[in-house]
Amino acid sequence: MSSRRFGAVLFDFGGVLITPITDKVQRVAERAGVSMPHMLEVLMGTHDSTHHHPWHRAERGEIPTASMQSLVGSWAEAKGFSLRGDEYDLIMTAQYTVRASVVDGVRALREKGYQTALLTNSFREFRHVIDAAVPMSIFNTVIDSSEVGCRKPEPRIYEVVCEQLGHGPDELVYIDDFIGNIEGARRMGW
Repeated sequence: MSSRRFGAVLFDFGGVLITPITDKVQRVAERAGVSMPHMLEVLMGTHDSTHHHPWHRAERGEIPTASMQSLVGSWAEAKGFSLRGDEYDLIMTAQYTVRASVVDGVRALREKGYQTALLTNSFREFRHVIDAAVPMSIFNTVIDSSEVGCRKPEPRIYEVVCEQLGHGPDELVYIDDFIGNIEGARRMGW
């Protein structure tokens, strides 16, 4: 019997492998004169829900990112403000830094025989950025929400991970910067 308590480690992209883009959202919020939480909810939806917000639909690959800006106005109106129309352009071109120590940690895990995976909510149009930022060869598999048609914290995406890695939920270690994603994984037995 193996002494290992887990067989695979999964990493989120934004906020884990790279620095978060929330500083850009903060600037957009300040420009609009609203709080960061209000702007974050308007532009990205309630993170731990699975409703049909444009951001979530684009993360599932249902719509192109170019459609999001024209569809998000009603969320701003519900919060009592209007958007200028360039908010997504500003946050999608956010500067970030790759966290080299995390990338090195992924490599070290692979060298020790653990499976590694990237589990990210992303957009089809953003995949080239992910591929250019971090060498995908450090992962056994990449689960991109826009490619599999479901997003964290929807239960199906956690099932896809287990299917692709061949591990049960109790054999996984998961690193993410949003509690809603971690709670979704816990609900699935991770």
